[in-house]
Amino acid sequence: MMAGSKKVFATLGSSNHVPEEREAFDYYATDPKAVEMLLELEQFAPVIWEPACGEGHISKVLQAHGYQVISTDLVYRGFGDPEPLDFLKETLDGFEGDIITNPPYSTGLEFVQRALESVRPGGKVAMFLKVQFLEGQKRGAFFKNTPPPV
Repeated sequence: MMAGSKKVFATLGSSNHVPEEREAFDYYATDPKAVEMLLELEQFAPVIWEPACGEGHISKVLQAHGYQVISTDLVYRGFGDPEPLDFLKETLDGFEGDIITNPPYSTGLEFVQRALESVRPGGKVAMFLKVQFLEGQKRGAFFKNTPPPV
């Protein structure tokens, strides 16, 4: 287990962190079980971009299921492309796949908006977000203007 991996399973429960308790860059790893459950419900394009890959918890599960995964992050944590990539400011030229990630809590809405702009028409975006994402004025306006397809 890599350094920081003890945080993986803490993300399954509900939690709220005061500013002095928050991890640097809002890094809270995703439990691989959550990715397995997503893959039981949904199929994705052969190529997936994981733009907040952290230590690779999501990417490794996707790779084990045969997906080609492009793993990037703003902060290199020993997995993925060692060259930092700011998902909110940069893009991958010619990207034709889907996006799956667990964005930093503080920029969840911005990550969702950027991901929707970055996938091809008909492409899929899957985000692991806190339930609080559904609340709030900014997110309410977002869902009103960008309703999910039914």
